[in-house]
Amino acid sequence: MRRREFVLALTAVVGDPASPFAGLGGTRDAWAQAARRHKVGVATSEVPLFQALLEGLRELGWTPDQDVEVIHGRPGASMEAIDRLLAQEVNVLVVGGALRLRHAAQRGPNMPIVAIDLEADPEASGFVQSLSRPGGNVSGIWLDMPHMAGKLVELLREVVPDLSRCAVLWDERLGKPQFHATEEAAASVGLAIEPLPFDNDVERLVAAATAKALIVLTSPSIFPQRAKIAAAASAHRIPSISIFLDYARAGGLMAYGPSLSGMWRKAARYVDAVLRGRSLAELPVERPTRFELILNQHTASGVGVKFTNSLLARADEVIE
Repeated sequence: MRRREFVLALTAVVGDPASPFAGLGGTRDAWAQAARRHKVGVATSEVPLFQALLEGLRELGWTPDQDVEVIHGRPGASMEAIDRLLAQEVNVLVVGGALRLRHAAQRGPNMPIVAIDLEADPEASGFVQSLSRPGGNVSGIWLDMPHMAGKLVELLREVVPDLSRCAVLWDERLGKPQFHATEEAAASVGLAIEPLPFDNDVERLVAAATAKALIVLTSPSIFPQRAKIAAAASAHRIPSISIFLDYARAGGLMAYGPSLSGMWRKAARYVDAVLRGRSLAELPVERPTRFELILNQHTASGVGVKFTNSLLARADEVIE
């Protein structure tokens, strides 16, 4: 399949002399001795994302549980898990999701916090002073939702050309920037929106939708329900799309977005920088640099739609 890359904003590569992460290599032996005093706390409920962070650290020369202790807060989705990690006096905390990030920032105002977040606007939410110079104890990788919203609407309309009304599944607690961006993108092409505020009974939510298509926005609460949402959409013959790539792999019709595991692997560079004495205040916020389109042919047959040849040619992965 053809692969496409969309460069949205800032990229940082350790070997690039212009990168804020440049010059952090050093000799491994010199850093290994100091690293034994360090602890890294990780707050995520998803084991594959935790493993991706470990992989990123290994690529940078660290050996988890030997050079540095990496603690997976369990259950990683809870605020109590963050409190437990802070109580263990970790030297840097890695947090996924806006609600957990807010809790961590309040409980550890001086703790270096590496964020991986798909929902919040880092500046508007007050997590950073600016993208280029965060100025505090938080930096990391955030998604640029306005761009994504327009793309989700565009792809869904390509599959359902006569679409006039679309349901949007979203998390009211933290998804307002996403929802408003999607609402604006839909309005710009004359598409009406049917809001579906998330709760755990996703089968009921999807069954109650009157719209002829569904956009699934992101949230740490929605992600674990992706297979149930995909199954409900298929059962009611509703074409659907999500930012979560695993949504299509779990049976959803389409997915378009960044690799979450790739974001967590890249987040290891921020951890590496902190362990080597850098301040997150001076490490710019990154945006994902690569986006994938995944199509599920089996689901397309089930919901009664057909992918165009153009769409199939642009896909990074097609599930038969």
